[in-house]
Amino acid sequence: MEILKVPQEGNIIKLEIGMELSDDKKSVVGSVELDIESQSYFVDMVSMIFEEGVEPVNLIVDLKNVTYIDSSGLWALFEGHKKANQKNGKMVLLSPTKDVRRVLDITKMSSKLQVFEEESAAIVSFNLS
Repeated sequence: MEILKVPQEGNIIKLEIGMELSDDKKSVVGSVELDIESQSYFVDMVSMIFEEGVEPVNLIVDLKNVTYIDSSGLWALFEGHKKANQKNGKMVLLSPTKDVRRVLDITKMSSKLQVFEEESAAIVSFNLS
């Protein structure tokens, strides 16, 4: 699993999750699972971002390459959400696959974390809070 940290306008950071970095190292490609084997890497990355000291940080977690998520992956997302709130920031999810969206809805995680299909809408949501 690779996570690419992409600074956006203002205090927004987009995390792109995928199997590997693209040849130009500007994006991630390939399907990946957010599960017991990969959740600690995600949590470590999110923790590192919030420990850098810049406040508040708003995170967009791009899930377009995540094809499967289990309970430990859900826990990792919720931990990111909690860390964002503790640092006066916000974390939102972007473009989950159909299967991941279904798990988010069934577990009611989509009622705790905002989910967007368009990056522009996710960015606007930070300005509204």
